[in-house]
Amino acid sequence: MQLPSDGKILNTEEFTRYKAYDRLNAVADILTISVVMFFSYFLSTPIFNQVAIYGLCVLMAIASLLWHTIMPDRFTGPTRLLVKHLIDILFVSLIVQYTGDARSPFFFLYYLILLAVAVSIGVRYTFLVAGVMTMVYIVMSGVAIQKLIIEPQSFIFVWANLISIWFVGYLAAFLADEADRARRTIADAKEKVENFSKVDWLTGLYNMRHFDILSAQELARAERYTRPLSLLLLDSDHLKVVNDSYGHQMGDQLIADVARIVSQQARASDTVIRYGGDEFIVLLPETDSVGARFLAERIRQAVEGHLLDAGGRPVGTTVSIGIAAFPRDAQDAIGLLARADAALYTSKETGRNRVTTYTEGMTGGQLHTPLQRPEPTGTLA
Repeated sequence: MQLPSDGKILNTEEFTRYKAYDRLNAVADILTISVVMFFSYFLSTPIFNQVAIYGLCVLMAIASLLWHTIMPDRFTGPTRLLVKHLIDILFVSLIVQYTGDARSPFFFLYYLILLAVAVSIGVRYTFLVAGVMTMVYIVMSGVAIQKLIIEPQSFIFVWANLISIWFVGYLAAFLADEADRARRTIADAKEKVENFSKVDWLTGLYNMRHFDILSAQELARAERYTRPLSLLLLDSDHLKVVNDSYGHQMGDQLIADVARIVSQQARASDTVIRYGGDEFIVLLPETDSVGARFLAERIRQAVEGHLLDAGGRPVGTTVSIGIAAFPRDAQDAIGLLARADAALYTSKETGRNRVTTYTEGMTGGQLHTPLQRPEPTGTLA
């Protein structure tokens, strides 16, 4: 994350984009100065004007070099670009003034600035810059009643140029708005795809594709600060019965209901993950096995008290839970899962609808690693 001078925090993508616009502006400065110096040589302007033009080009080259090499990255953002474009307007206005005023061949440089503003910093700034251009150009062109009387043709050129500024400004703002809308649409679509890849479609919980990242983060934090971390592994006791008796749609509903109950009972700091089928993982940071057991019992009781509506007929269900804790039982995520799975197997074998904390020597279970376990489906018994 970056903090530009206007106080708005930029993410990495925005910072990279503004840096690219800043580099593009530096290239535009080089090309603009080169074009002005080359073509102004062929204009029939007084010697004073020629000296002023070349002097302005030298000053602009120095200012651009300092701006793009010395300015710290922390100032990168829309405000920096706006200030630079205002400097460009002053330079172009002076060049226009010394190369023919209303009939200057370099008036098109205004259009380039408007396009650059629209693309880089948006619609609002485009109209702001167009307004600044208008005021500067009017002042430097000396638009007044006496000019209308003395030089009526030049007066027409001035106002035609002003109209063209707003016309180009409007088109640039319209195109920039459409481009920004398309960019937001693409960003939203990208975010949806990323979310879909880590969120289970049935329950809305994180899936096992995201477990590796979450578990690594929590384990690293627990190890660094010497804090406990517990893991619950839950399994519905009656999904197969519900599937066989009432159909897979009711089985999906059972899984969704259990996921909702577990999420409601979990704390804000806990993370609930669908492990596969009717199995769920709950990561409990800052929690030892004793605290984890309290939460596990609360979840077990809440599920036991829930009745699934199967076509007007209430159907009860329960869950069995296994608990493992870091660093007592295991030092990594796979180890914690294996220990919790062994404790879950004990819960199943000793009557179901109960909570078991892992103790040394427990074996059993049919643990699949995240890489081996297939993508969960709602109808897995």
